[in-house]
Amino acid sequence: MNFFDIAILLFTLELIFNRYISERVFLYSLYLAVITAIIQFFTVGYKWQYMPLYFIIFIFAVKYTTNFTLSNRYLKVFTGLFIFILFTSSFLIIYYLPIPEFTLEDKKYSVDYHEVHIVIDDRKQPLAFSELSNLEESGVRELLVDIYLPSNNETEPTQIFRNASTNWGEPVIEYLNRNWNLSLPKFLFSHLNLSFIDIGTGLKKIQGDIPIVFYTHGWSGEKVFATDQLIKIASEGFAVVAIDHTGLAMFTELPSGTIYNDGSDSSSVFNVMNEMSIDIENTLNFLKVNDYEFDYEDISIVGHSTGGGSAYLFCERIECNNVIYQDPYLTPIINKFERSILLNSNSYFIYSEDWYNGNFGDDNLTEIKVYKEFIDSEKKLEGFYLENSAHYDFVAFGSISPLTKFTFLKGSIEYEDSLRTNNYFNISALKGTKINENDFLKKIDK
Repeated sequence: MNFFDIAILLFTLELIFNRYISERVFLYSLYLAVITAIIQFFTVGYKWQYMPLYFIIFIFAVKYTTNFTLSNRYLKVFTGLFIFILFTSSFLIIYYLPIPEFTLEDKKYSVDYHEVHIVIDDRKQPLAFSELSNLEESGVRELLVDIYLPSNNETEPTQIFRNASTNWGEPVIEYLNRNWNLSLPKFLFSHLNLSFIDIGTGLKKIQGDIPIVFYTHGWSGEKVFATDQLIKIASEGFAVVAIDHTGLAMFTELPSGTIYNDGSDSSSVFNVMNEMSIDIENTLNFLKVNDYEFDYEDISIVGHSTGGGSAYLFCERIECNNVIYQDPYLTPIINKFERSILLNSNSYFIYSEDWYNGNFGDDNLTEIKVYKEFIDSEKKLEGFYLENSAHYDFVAFGSISPLTKFTFLKGSIEYEDSLRTNNYFNISALKGTKINENDFLKKIDK
């Protein structure tokens, strides 16, 4: 909880138990509650979780200004109970759905952020994506890309997305409702746009050509879901390029409108991953043409799930230095080629405990079996798993994490522990330093 959460809760609690304080203290508490609410609204933004508290403050303001009192004893008890339930509900909502804050610890550099809209005029819209989403089959390929750059300028956590025309929390709710037949209200995650992220805009990049790290998300993922890990990688001196695979992504806010994954089945998962790898190649070409000062001889990739498959296919065509495979979905590639995979990059595999235990795949071929029996490498190859984790412990849910911790989405590992371990693994792999086991990171024998 932040300062405003605690302050408004304390002032409201004083109003509720006004019979035990003097009228002067009650009046000060009422004034301070109103002033704090106004300051919070203008400095942080509208947060629906406060609405029950605002309502309680309004009730006591009206009661004080009109000198209104209830004479009926039972009505007093009912009103007091109703107000206390409102307060308790708001407290729990604020606690379990706080405004996320993504901060950098021990950062070497600050991080600059900007989003780029890429139009690939010579590439038609792939069927692999249009059959999964509301994309028109005609037209050319469009991508949205986040770029994070190391900078020597100072930054502090800011609300980069607060005033965005769209709110990424709403498409998340729409996706859940559409694919799981739920009826969650759209505003439930609207507070996610108020997130504080330790990045800046318009900052000057550090001098020289810097190595590139592409991030390629999984099925119905989104480039912003990995922000917590990506800003950490950028703060260590890498240019990080996160791609929305339009049509596969949960949502992509193109200038022409929102493209969303509608939950349709794919006729070929391999084709999807291959087109994802072309997205990465198109983005790389865009960076080169537009004179981004990157080291194009030092390319690495972080790929989650389906993104792991696309990372492999991309590095088959374009030389890569390091590849981090987070619960990679490689069985479609094995089945397509009907042979083992030979890796030509330094490769670092990290599995969730679910996938390590063989809980994903068919009866004959699980993903952990792929790693142990169908993967060879010409270069460094290491494998680990993250204890107490599930498939989505490699992406950031921010304040949603406490609600998803005990679902199939995430394991019982705490969000902070999974983030800390993922950051350690990513940076060690990208810098080529030794990766040691710890409380959560366990070595896999091949």
